[in-house]
Amino acid sequence: MALHENNRVFCEKTELFSDSFYGTITKIYEHSALVKVEPEQLNKKETDKIDSFGDLVVIRQSELQLVDAAGKPLKEPVEEEPLEAAE
Repeated sequence: MALHENNRVFCEKTELFSDSFYGTITKIYEHSALVKVEPEQLNKKETDKIDSFGDLVVIRQSELQLVDAAGKPLKEPVEEEPLEAAE
């Protein structure tokens, strides 16, 4: 998956959150991403868990889905195989 900083993402339920949520990637790591969770996506119980991090959570990239502003999933661009030079 080709995730980048400032991408809007969707995450299904995780160990930290009982509900799915939307957020924005603030930093990319090797296998995970630091995501700023949209405030309206959190209920009070879960907000208490992450207040000390300013609503930032680290989520595995495999648990994130790239979405547009309306929350609809974006299709991954098809990466074409590099062409080999003719002999």
